[in-house]
Amino acid sequence: MGLSTSFLVGSASSLFLWGLEKIQVFRTEHLALLYCLPLLGAAFQYVSQVPNSPSKLGTNDLIDRVNQKREDVSWTLGPFILFGTWLSQLFGASVGREGTAVQMGGGIAHQFSRWLDLEELEKRDWLQAGMAAGFASVFGTPWAGCLFGLEISKVGHISFRAFLPCLFSAFGAHYVSLHVWGTNHTIYPVIFLPETNWPFWVKLACIGLFLGLVGLAYSRLESIISKTFAHLPIHTILKGILAGLILLLIFQFPLFQESIGLGSSFLLRPFNSGETANFAIGKTLATSLSLGLGFKGGEATPLFLIGAHASSALHEIISLPIPLLAALGFTCLYTGLAKTPLTSIAMGVELFGLEAWFCFFICTLIVMYISGKNGIFKKQDWANWVPKPLYS
Repeated sequence: MGLSTSFLVGSASSLFLWGLEKIQVFRTEHLALLYCLPLLGAAFQYVSQVPNSPSKLGTNDLIDRVNQKREDVSWTLGPFILFGTWLSQLFGASVGREGTAVQMGGGIAHQFSRWLDLEELEKRDWLQAGMAAGFASVFGTPWAGCLFGLEISKVGHISFRAFLPCLFSAFGAHYVSLHVWGTNHTIYPVIFLPETNWPFWVKLACIGLFLGLVGLAYSRLESIISKTFAHLPIHTILKGILAGLILLLIFQFPLFQESIGLGSSFLLRPFNSGETANFAIGKTLATSLSLGLGFKGGEATPLFLIGAHASSALHEIISLPIPLLAALGFTCLYTGLAKTPLTSIAMGVELFGLEAWFCFFICTLIVMYISGKNGIFKKQDWANWVPKPLYS
């Protein structure tokens, strides 16, 4: 089971990343593809009306399955989210890739566990392992992937019986992606800390507070857009066309030009430049609209970009090194909204080095509580021993 999950999920992630790379190049050479957004929006809305449509499934459904709040997840989830994300990226929607990899990984592992007729607890363990494998292989962070799979279903709770499946699958899928298929991942600068005196701790708390407010604004905005759009009293197809027209319109403005598509070419910029506030604002609005209006993809890469660019822009107010500010925003905004503080440590260390590990953890905890109970994944439970945020 472990070998099969590792090979298939690692291969699926490599195929997905290969497709994204080709798509980004093709879209850059054919900017007129943006004008197909209304057609894609209409297609997604049409598919969402089909009985048992995979369009309605996502990471939250995998979390519900782990928490025994649903009995099954359709095998169609993986293929649909793969092609849905490719098409969303092809036509320029501002969506990410982590959700796709996690859903493909979870879907593959879940189907294998069903075919092997495993016990209920084993099915849940391997579903977590599949999610861990997807996260690890798409970002090149096996320890973060392992912990993500363990943390994602219930905040503050780790299933120790799922640890070995998650560990094996995360490292196995990462190895397959890296060494079998030759997938390349972005190399980030190693982060070094200034003197850790009491002003440093105050600055760190301020960064966490700032990122928490950014996360709160992002999650609220996406939720408002999604709920408002769902209740529009117009025909389904017209609703999809309207969604595409809205995105097409905002992409005509200079503020949103760099927010078209994944934006991975801008991942390293905030580590070198503090002139990044406009990008953070534009990417926040573009991603909230893209996902809220029904286009498919993940949220991690947009949140990496938003967090890194937003915190990097603070360098004139908070006198800390720009690379440190960018690394904190990169790591802590997403993991804070995902409510995965241990993942933040592992991801920070794997991407930026060991020295700032406690900074990632502290900032992520602050973001977790400032951004409210409901982050990216609305179906997460909270362990009884963990104090919950005062508001949703």
